[in-house]
Amino acid sequence: MIRRTVELGATPKNPAFYLYHDDDAVVFLNGQKVAEFKGYTTDYKVVALDETAGAAVKQGANLLAVHCNQGDGGQAIDVHLIEADNVPKLTPGESPKAPEPFKSDLITEWGAKVTAENTWREYPRPALARDQWTNLNGHWNYAITAATAPRPDKWEGEILVPFPVESKLSGVQRLLREDQAIWYFHSIEGTNTADSGQRVLLHFEASDYQPHVWINETEVGSHTGGNTPFTFDITETLTDGDDVLYVRVLDSTSGFQLRGKQTAHPRGIFYTQVSGIWGTVWTESVPEKYIERLHISTKTDGTVTVEVHGPAKEADTTVVATLGNEEIAKATGKGSLTFKIADPQLWSPESPTLYQLVVTSGTDSVKSYVGGRQVGRVKDADGHWRFTLNGKVYFHWGPLDQG
Repeated sequence: MIRRTVELGATPKNPAFYLYHDDDAVVFLNGQKVAEFKGYTTDYKVVALDETAGAAVKQGANLLAVHCNQGDGGQAIDVHLIEADNVPKLTPGESPKAPEPFKSDLITEWGAKVTAENTWREYPRPALARDQWTNLNGHWNYAITAATAPRPDKWEGEILVPFPVESKLSGVQRLLREDQAIWYFHSIEGTNTADSGQRVLLHFEASDYQPHVWINETEVGSHTGGNTPFTFDITETLTDGDDVLYVRVLDSTSGFQLRGKQTAHPRGIFYTQVSGIWGTVWTESVPEKYIERLHISTKTDGTVTVEVHGPAKEADTTVVATLGNEEIAKATGKGSLTFKIADPQLWSPESPTLYQLVVTSGTDSVKSYVGGRQVGRVKDADGHWRFTLNGKVYFHWGPLDQG
């Protein structure tokens, strides 16, 4: 809370506040609450006082008090009581600059080798892998607009997907403000497969925070959440020629949005926000009745249950488990299949054994994997709980164990 006495030679005809705040702010004038603001600003703004608030302004001494609440990142407040029709011009250095991502010439040896041709070539979903897929990572066109602006006619340049717009590897290194949107444009080779019984799925591993997606002029869907994958069936929107993919992403990094330690004002333990596409984007062709998801559960005696979800759930299904080139177990059925691996090798850091799975449901086939382990706890000689894996005590120190 800060307060100050302001001397006015005359009462303003159209009183207003000229202020910058970070984060929430409540303004009192002569003991009366006259304004309240949420979030933060990236520059000064003029806020006219309504009739009730304006009545609190008087000639002579006025007591101005401001309460500013820090919700995230830095904290700042600057308030001027002005005539709305006569906004003062601040001298250089008085207006706070919108923060920019940290920029440096430093880069790792691996980062220095990243190109549009080699960036994240691996299949992004090893627990449900298919052979027929197309990686869309690489250079896309981008533009940053006002959050409510329509799709731009011109693009500002290229961005390397899947790196966030703030990052060095993206080639952009700009901070996306909460009142802005980043637009992406990319050409894809379209093939309308609806008549052949095949479907085309468009996958995003991650986009922070609210993406909207169009194929040509058709919006195919939207998503909310910065670190979860999402998928759209784009079959009906494709042509037999070249198609275009548009993505618009909003990211306020404030309020109740899930953001971890991301902030627009990095300092201390808070780091620069991540905005836009930051996970692999790819398409894949699947049959009409395809495997959408697998749920795999295990027991330490070697029992494995594989549940098929999606349109292929009711199809005849076969699961084959292998270790190396040797077939270990096989099961057939529909929906949920259970089999047992004899003398299972449990997973551990010293022996990270994973059994490879091939699941075939109808005409769809995917690859996956499974490992067995037993997690538990025991008390040591001093009565402290200790983490165990397969009955063995392990010292467990997670990346955020800061105590």
